[in-house]
Amino acid sequence: MGFFDDLVLPEEPAAERTALVRLSPPGEGAARYAPPVDWFAPVLHSQLEVAGAGSHVRVVMTGWSLWPHAATLHLSVFRKARWRSADSGRQSGLRVGLLFCDGRRVTSLDPTVQRAVKWTRPDGEKSTAMTDQAVGLIPLDPGLHGSRRSLFKTDVDLYLAELPPPGKAHLVVEWPDEGIDETRTSIDTAALHASAARVLEVWPGLEPPDPAGQPGSFSTIEMGGPPGFLAPPLTGHQRMMLRRQEEERLRYEPRADWERMAYGDWGNAAVIRARLDGGAPPSTRAAGQESTPLHLAAERGAAEAVAALLAHGAEADARDEDEHTPLWYAACTVDEGSVRALISAGADVWTPQIGPWSPGRLLLTTPLAPLVAGLPGAVELPVEEAAAFREADALIAACGDRELWTEGLGLCFVRGLSEEEVIRRLGADPAKCPTADLEHGPFDLTDYDEPLRYAGVVSVPGAPGGCVITQEGYMPSDDAVLRAISAGTDAYGIYFNPKGGTFGTLARDGEVALSEEIDLWPDESAPAAHWHFRFWQRRHTFPHGANTLAYAAAMAGLRISDAQEAVERRSSRRWVELPPQLHDVP
Repeated sequence: MGFFDDLVLPEEPAAERTALVRLSPPGEGAARYAPPVDWFAPVLHSQLEVAGAGSHVRVVMTGWSLWPHAATLHLSVFRKARWRSADSGRQSGLRVGLLFCDGRRVTSLDPTVQRAVKWTRPDGEKSTAMTDQAVGLIPLDPGLHGSRRSLFKTDVDLYLAELPPPGKAHLVVEWPDEGIDETRTSIDTAALHASAARVLEVWPGLEPPDPAGQPGSFSTIEMGGPPGFLAPPLTGHQRMMLRRQEEERLRYEPRADWERMAYGDWGNAAVIRARLDGGAPPSTRAAGQESTPLHLAAERGAAEAVAALLAHGAEADARDEDEHTPLWYAACTVDEGSVRALISAGADVWTPQIGPWSPGRLLLTTPLAPLVAGLPGAVELPVEEAAAFREADALIAACGDRELWTEGLGLCFVRGLSEEEVIRRLGADPAKCPTADLEHGPFDLTDYDEPLRYAGVVSVPGAPGGCVITQEGYMPSDDAVLRAISAGTDAYGIYFNPKGGTFGTLARDGEVALSEEIDLWPDESAPAAHWHFRFWQRRHTFPHGANTLAYAAAMAGLRISDAQEAVERRSSRRWVELPPQLHDVP
């Protein structure tokens, strides 16, 4: 009699079976994200220790399942109370990590990666799906359905796709929600490697199945998942926020150099003081710069940073690669605090640094003139130059007191002509040119080319006044347009290139007389008007772009009194369809 014969009824022979699906040999990535349970029986290594303890919770390390080159860590969470609030995947939930002897760290909170999963659709087509895949210590489903889970004990299985390297290693557990502080437990890595060497391969020499006998598609559905009290990995956005917070914290760490200073840090007095307190030399050239920290702080108009550097002995009259001193940049930013601090530190006010221009001479053209006018060696602006600055400032003010949106704008000032005359010179009938704002113009703004076929014309008052031609494009500064409208007068067109640079062209009596890039920091060869219209002024006391527009008006010979509406790109104007010879759009 067989061992079970008295416990079962005799059965008829089983019918012939057809395989639903056959097991393939383990591929190269078979154990990358989950234990290779289909091919190997693991060796169980017991290690029974309390890995973390709170008032109501104990995290117990029960041991390991060892695979050929991987391991599953087994924990059990015991509780003596369950709370009404359910586990909700909080970041302050259970955190588990391993620290290896080589300093590497793997945790249950490691960021996920994108994993490509290949599958066959019911119609036989091969497809690939992308999914978020946990890495590091990968939480596994313990395999217990809800009806079999204990109310006060939960198993936690975490898969490690590599064996810990030989040497000292620790399990690290922390659970802020349950009052468990960071706790470390030593791991016997030698024992783990010895156990892994004894893993049983269940199907040695397994042959690949015949693809023709495999089903076109096959899937199963399993319910369950890792315990909800495990702290989840950070999302990409959360990781970015943490990285920024850490970078922000490091900015204020004292250190003895000027490495890794961001552009805005030179205007941050707290960052500057932290570097100085750490021993950073105040007068050395900054990392990657040809300037000293004092130059860079003054250029950003940062009075507190300037004062801190001077208090640590920074050289007030150091020269950069352009032979400028910090006071030059403080004057260009029109920053009163920086100017006062540098003058008090003995900075040279009157030595010219570009042509006749010294820091003091620049300041005489600004509201800070009283700070330098009475200093020893003071100079006075020539009467003609002072008048040129006043006239330029009046034109800048005439361009308005609101911020101007100039990116991608083409604009032309033409002297002494009426709207009707400008429209006729552009080859159109004034009676057929409607008045509308930009949003209701006779073209589609979403079409890149169509706005280039139209130009807006509006008069601007002054003595003399004239007209302004605008476009969502470069045509108002184009040679053909300028020649067409400038017969017997002057016209100056500018284009605010969104790819960089502002370019101007002057036409006189139908001929192009000058082409230039404007709004650049003027050098010794720059026209005097570039100084008068404050292209050197880094911190504006007027709306951005207003000085450039005022310069264009002056170059065309206009003395306008109010151009705010004329230069505002969304204001109403008369729209002219340009003839083919005045634009190159097909």
